[in-house]
Amino acid sequence: MNKDREGAATGKRSDPHAWPVGSSYRLETAVQVEEDLAALAQAGVRYLELAWIAKAFDMFDPVRERECEAIIQKARSRGLEIWTLHLPYGTDWDVSALDPAQRGQAMKRHLRLLSLSERWGIRTAVLHPSWEPIPDSERRERLTSCKGSLAQLAEEAAKHGVRLAVECLPRTCLGNTSAEMAELLSSSAKLGICCDVNHLLQETPQSFIRKLGSRIYTVHISDNDGADERHWMPGRGIIDWKEVLHALAEQGYDGPFLFEIRQPVPSELTACWERLLTAYSEAQGN
Repeated sequence: MNKDREGAATGKRSDPHAWPVGSSYRLETAVQVEEDLAALAQAGVRYLELAWIAKAFDMFDPVRERECEAIIQKARSRGLEIWTLHLPYGTDWDVSALDPAQRGQAMKRHLRLLSLSERWGIRTAVLHPSWEPIPDSERRERLTSCKGSLAQLAEEAAKHGVRLAVECLPRTCLGNTSAEMAELLSSSAKLGICCDVNHLLQETPQSFIRKLGSRIYTVHISDNDGADERHWMPGRGIIDWKEVLHALAEQGYDGPFLFEIRQPVPSELTACWERLLTAYSEAQGN
């Protein structure tokens, strides 16, 4: 595990050329693991986020847990580090649920995974603050409920040596604006942000980053069409990538530039990153 790379703002401007490339890796679709990892390493990807749909990959099944541990070991043997563990989301995992029993069960599930994150040496876990849809009539109460859960989870995560990165979300989910994310994070100074630029539909990613950059632990990189999340390759949608890189650098971000693309081709990820860097450098006059 890399203790030198923290993701969050360092207090001084960072250089995007120094950011390593990362990618989400989905466990429920991992069939040719050796081939996948070899392709990622060969392409120059250095960091992975492990993600899965809980109903398709039950991490609490001992067989699945061992499968995941084996993937982690194989990844590290190829020089790939596990940067983040993406905790599952959905009704069963909703820490904003108004029903105390439902919320309590969701908390227990997350806590079990935070324990695994510690055991596997994964220092950051990504958490969705809610599921959806959330009606306007419930929103204030759901925010209060979520803040209580986040405060507790942040304390427990810290005991495991794990940082909790709350992900900004789209549509009616909690955390769909910088203002709402700031409110959620006010529940604990131990909380950070997973900035998913593709989820930001009510403000530009660069605006969000400049408002909350000091709390950003990690990023999810993909493009959208401005109407909804799409998880497209950068350049296909409307996001201004020169501005996104400029804002992250301005805020001192030094973590991986971690792609969250549907069915990614590793070589295309690193080729895309090179194009973004070139455009950024030209815009900076370098």
